[in-house]
Order: sequence, then structure tokens, then C-alpha cells
Amino acid sequence: MRLQNKKILITGGATGIGKASAIEMAKHGAQIALLDINEKGLMETKKQISIFNENIDYWVTDIRSEREMKKNISKAIKWLGNELNVLAHFAGILEGSLVDLENLNSEIWKKVLEINVTGTFYAVKYSLPWLKKSKSVLLLTSSGAGVTGAGSAAPYSSSKGGTHGLTLWLENNLKDTEIRVHDILPGGIETPLKLGQLNEALDNSKDTKTFEENKKSLGTPEGVAKIVAFIASDDADYLRGSIRTR
Repeated sequence: MRLQNKKILITGGATGIGKASAIEMAKHGAQIALLDINEKGLMETKKQISIFNENIDYWVTDIRSEREMKKNISKAIKWLGNELNVLAHFAGILEGSLVDLENLNSEIWKKVLEINVTGTFYAVKYSLPWLKKSKSVLLLTSSGAGVTGAGSAAPYSSSKGGTHGLTLWLENNLKDTEIRVHDILPGGIETPLKLGQLNEALDNSKDTKTFEENKKSLGTPEGVAKIVAFIASDDADYLRGSIRTR
């Protein structure tokens, strides 16, 4: 897999699929810059990667803040040598599972949309000028929830439908550039985000049987990370559009 010396920016790199993808791509020689609000998680990701690849650093960032995103994306790209070959955007949250819309707290709706949709906009907005400078990859994270099915949480499904819509817009409007645009649609993966959703669903439904069945069926972040690394690589040059995983 051809990732040697690729300059890669990953949001949500402290845990879950973002962390697993950072580790997987670093194994193949990429230089990795991480953004996340979770400093403890970022430190752990860097520690694990530094054992075999010293080209790793991070910036603690609240994706809801346009000022922080603009500032820290700029810092990260400067550290990458004023070059960006891949944006892999995983930062997001999932709240409101199995809550009827009329009972949903409006603040949860706003929070999820702010992080999952507006945060995605900031990540793309401030990375795009650099991605346009070379043959590059722009990878966003959608979900089967809101794209191929309804999902369990109205805010999350709506936000991921929005991310998918942005991906389609970007793919069309960047077709004359050398940017390859994708979104990945992970299924049930054992991440802090998914486990949090299952626990919230259990609290709201009291359905222990469904909780245990769903938990047993989860895949691993490492499995998705192998696909992400391929998407980011030159070997995926003929790949287009949305990619679904288990």
C-alpha cells in the first residue's frame, strides 16, 4: 500500500476509527497530524504510533470553533511541510438514541448538528486550499444511518445525511481538480461513540436482549482502518464515491 511520506490530517484521532486509521496509515509510512478535543486520547494515539513512526503530532481542537479549526489546521499543515495529501475527517458524536422527536432536547439536536455538520464544513473549508495544490484525497464520514436507513437517533441520522449530501456536492464541484472525494459509511463498529449509543438506547428502552445482541455484532475499528488506509493510498486511484463497511 503506497502511503510512504503521505501528509495526512485526521480529525477525531483520539479514539475509535480515527485512532485506528491513524495507526494503520502510520504503519505504511505516512506523516500524521491529529485534531481532537480529547487530549488524553491524542496523547495515547501519539504514544502508540511513536513506537514505530516518529512523524506524528497533534493539536487539541474543539471542532465547533471555527477559530480553533482555522488556527490548528494551519498549524498542522505547516508541521506537515506546507503540504496536505489526505484529509480523513472522523470527528463526530451520536446522541438522542431511541428518543421520539417530540421528546428530544433541542440542545442535543443543536449540538449534534454543530459538531457533525458544521464541524465537517470547517474541516473541509480550511483543508481544501491545500488539497487543491496536488493529487489528493478528501474522505468524510457518513453512516448507513441517514443514508441507507433511518438509524436510531434523529439528530445523528440527519447530520450524516447532511455529510453525505456535502460529499456529493464536493464530488461534483471538485471534478475538475485532482481531489478524489469519498465518504465512508461504517456500520456497527465497537467505538466509544457506538458503545455510548447502545448504552443510551438501553437506558431509554430497557431492552437488555437487544442491547446484548447488538453489542455482540459489532465490528472492530481496525477492520475499517484497513479500508481507510487503502482509500488514502495511490492504489485506490480508480475508486470513486461512497464506501460502505460492515
